[in-house]
Amino acid sequence: MGEFEAESPRTPSSAEPEAQPAPVRALGLALADLTEAQKRELKVRGGVRVEAAEGAAARAGLREGDVILSVNNTEVADVRQFQAVLQKADKNKPLSVLVRRGEWVNYLVIRPSR
Repeated sequence: MGEFEAESPRTPSSAEPEAQPAPVRALGLALADLTEAQKRELKVRGGVRVEAAEGAAARAGLREGDVILSVNNTEVADVRQFQAVLQKADKNKPLSVLVRRGEWVNYLVIRPSR
């Protein structure tokens, strides 16, 4: 797996309301939908922003500010879709997530805690 370079956190635009992070406790993630401005800036159609990562997600290498574009080869446009994909996934098997950090895009594997 490739390593990502650190990127300074972005401050949300004052013109757009900040979305409340949605906790995904099983993986140790707090997520938020991308705003339209963030989607334009990143040149993506969808994805979810990592607001906090701990546990299995942190061990996999996810960090605050990362953008998850897909889970198990299924694109996710928002937090609701991320949670729907997660519910269909086998809870005992690792999840493959496509993550964007800055200009880098890479797959990470989240292994569930045993």
